[in-house]
Amino acid sequence: MSAIAGVRSGRFWINVAYTLLTLVIVAAGFFVVWYRATYNVWPVQGASSRVHWCERDYETGGGPGQSWQAITTGSRWPIRAVDWYPPLGWSRQQLFAPIFPGAQPGDCGMVVYLRTGPNAYQAYALLGGP
Repeated sequence: MSAIAGVRSGRFWINVAYTLLTLVIVAAGFFVVWYRATYNVWPVQGASSRVHWCERDYETGGGPGQSWQAITTGSRWPIRAVDWYPPLGWSRQQLFAPIFPGAQPGDCGMVVYLRTGPNAYQAYALLGGP
């Protein structure tokens, strides 16, 4: 009788392991799809033509990158580093945005800049307006 109970017990734990593995795979799948929908890239990819920051989407018009001097002289407010983009990318790049005095969390600029190289920044404009 103990041999039968041992076999049943072994099968039980195998079923538990398969169930947990299935749940982990499904959760990972949901996470990957959510990440793609939110950041417009798959996990471990670099930045694309769209950037998601401050719960908003920004898009680049392409063109050459700008220098630090060009983006700071053209901005009314100081430009500060705000994040790394994309969060789970192999090659994350620093994200910059103009921060106006007295800004509260959730106050987002109309443009953000992604550092693409030494003294090279790509501008991304807000999609859909303010």
